Amino acid sequence: MLSAHRPTHDATHWHASCTLLRMAATIPETIQPSATPDQACGRAMQLQLAGRLDLAEPIYHSILDAQPAHAGANYCLGMLLVQQRRAAQGLPRLLAAINASPQVADYWLGYLEALLLLGENAVAADILSLARQHGLAGKAADDFALRLESKGPWGVAAATPAAANDAPARKPPAAPDPDAIQRQETAVLALVNAGRFREALPLARDMTERFPECGMGWKILGAMHWAVGNELEAIDAMRTSVRLLPQDAEAHKNLAAAVNKRQRLDEAEHYLHRALQIDPQCAPAHLILGHNYQLQGRYAEARSSLQTAIALQSDDTSIGLDSARSLLLFVLNNDPSVDADTLFAEHCRVGAHLERTERASVPRTSHDRNPDRCLQVGFISADLYNHSVAHFIEPLLSAWRGSERLRTTVYYVNTVEDAVSQRLRGYVSRWNPVFGLSTAELEQRIVNDGIDILIDLSGHTALHRLGTFARKPAPVQASWLGYPNTTGLDAMDYYLADEHFLPPAEFQRYFTEKLVYLPAAWAFQPSNSAPAVNQLPALASNHLTFGSFNRIAKINEPTVQLWSRLLRALPGSRMLIAGVPLDSQHLKMISWFADAGIARQRLSFHAYSNQQAHFALHHQVDISLEPMPYSGCTTSNHALWMGVPSLTCVGTTPASRLSAANLGHLGLQEFIAASPEDLVAKGVRWANDLPALATLRAGLRARWQSAPARDPKFVAAGMELALRRMWQRCCAGLPAQSFAITAADVTGSTAAR
Repeated sequence: MLSAHRPTHDATHWHASCTLLRMAATIPETIQPSATPDQACGRAMQLQLAGRLDLAEPIYHSILDAQPAHAGANYCLGMLLVQQRRAAQGLPRLLAAINASPQVADYWLGYLEALLLLGENAVAADILSLARQHGLAGKAADDFALRLESKGPWGVAAATPAAANDAPARKPPAAPDPDAIQRQETAVLALVNAGRFREALPLARDMTERFPECGMGWKILGAMHWAVGNELEAIDAMRTSVRLLPQDAEAHKNLAAAVNKRQRLDEAEHYLHRALQIDPQCAPAHLILGHNYQLQGRYAEARSSLQTAIALQSDDTSIGLDSARSLLLFVLNNDPSVDADTLFAEHCRVGAHLERTERASVPRTSHDRNPDRCLQVGFISADLYNHSVAHFIEPLLSAWRGSERLRTTVYYVNTVEDAVSQRLRGYVSRWNPVFGLSTAELEQRIVNDGIDILIDLSGHTALHRLGTFARKPAPVQASWLGYPNTTGLDAMDYYLADEHFLPPAEFQRYFTEKLVYLPAAWAFQPSNSAPAVNQLPALASNHLTFGSFNRIAKINEPTVQLWSRLLRALPGSRMLIAGVPLDSQHLKMISWFADAGIARQRLSFHAYSNQQAHFALHHQVDISLEPMPYSGCTTSNHALWMGVPSLTCVGTTPASRLSAANLGHLGLQEFIAASPEDLVAKGVRWANDLPALATLRAGLRARWQSAPARDPKFVAAGMELALRRMWQRCCAGLPAQSFAITAADVTGSTAAR
């Protein structure tokens, strides 16, 4: 691990904080197969205290494989990683211990120690405040507060001039050969420019080992780790690059982008402001700051930062500029103050700009306009890995595997490859990694492949390639799945939906595309790690527990005010909010609830640790609440699979109807509210009929499994019929037109084969 330039860990505090490890430091006998998890954990602790970390670590992992939420094993493994200067890897384990047993002071102290070791002092200060709210007190907490006060907010020691004068003189290291550094840097950058990131990685690592005080080496290493998906290692290297390159705006921007993705929003904001102090004209820093503000629900500031980023970029064909414009649209989708007409007008403006700046540059080949031949269907996406999109696209691609009626080609606009990517590769005819290709190069690839129907899975989300769609490289183009709104492009012929998602006659005016109605707009693949559905928690507690599993960027103050109205109407009810970082975002949310009259004691917050623990939290929730105006889709599907219906308030924008679509297909219209008042009334009604809610919960997974809309083959057959009809219209020389594929169409088509 890259830890040579991190702050020295306080070994005294390690021994003082680990009261769970205070036992005889002797090597235990071999762990017996019959040992309980607690017994195995105790013996692993003995190994840990005896210095045999190599033997202790696999025992902790074996315990956690069986019991992912085991508090003691998570804590001890986290502290073991801290001992090994692998604090970044230890943080999730320590958080899991806190979530399991927040009353244990040592779990908080261990987490705080890891943050301090990483130099995240501002985050540690927020966590210390949170820990005190959970009962952390006494000398250990006071001592930690004093240690924080002795440092600057981001890990810089606060030394007085006298102390600096008293410091012993240190002999400066010998200066490395500048020519040698330049040669190594040139070799690494040559691989980077060729997109050969995995080959560049070991060369960049070697550069940091040969020239550890060369900031550029660490900067490149961080970028290479990030490019291949090694996020924690990337942040390690980026921290070192910032220390060695204090006046490099890009180094600060890179670190900010990395920690921003890890939802450490306060820290990311700090580094972005520092980058902009160094270079106020750094457009990427303004872009990331806009994203950061959006994640914090600070929509006005997000708009301002993104507009600055756009104004600073003069190259109208820049993919980065397209990203800034699209992120601005994404911000507007999340902003409850933006109405549907304004949202549509902004999408049209961005779409028109794309089509003005993009021009088809590749000669079009003549397609065989046989309406009945095998179709060449292409998909463009950056999310074909362990991402929410995969839950929706995998059932479809799996159902189409080996089809003689269509052939699928993927254009993958990302460098992340994992087990999900490998599975998806196996379903398609061709898999083309196209990350780094220019708009014209991607256009050429699609034309050469003879794609008949090209499908966008991104919309205005990260790494989209709508500029390529603007050039119309395929005769028929459609947007689907990845973005709940129009692309704003005239070149995009169709948008795929269903009547539960976008009710007919209500939404066509908000799309430049023609709406195609499927029997079901998407299938969904539940997670294999989801536990069984449990009994309704309210039967034991005699009060409803509402829950939210949405990303925090969706939970804005108006949403909290609406949820609070429901909580006030049911004074005994509780609210569980999952996936919330334990930082200022969590504290801000507490203050929003307090302003709406909801006491802290009625709220339960849980940071994300792992998927299995995340699913297990559904066992504590009776009804899930959806945010507004951007409701959940993946989260609402997961909740339904766990027997938890989602109570949602629909609005006039497409994003407000995602959860309603999932509920509608399962016949759960009684959870779809038409107004805030209706939502409160529906919540109160269910609170007064717990037997009915318990019966619904017990049968919800079976209802899911029997619903045609959740059958991948049914959804795939409906999609195939729609694609065929699009192609038939194209072959006849007819323009795109809205149409519907019915369940009867699918049944008849399936029976005819």
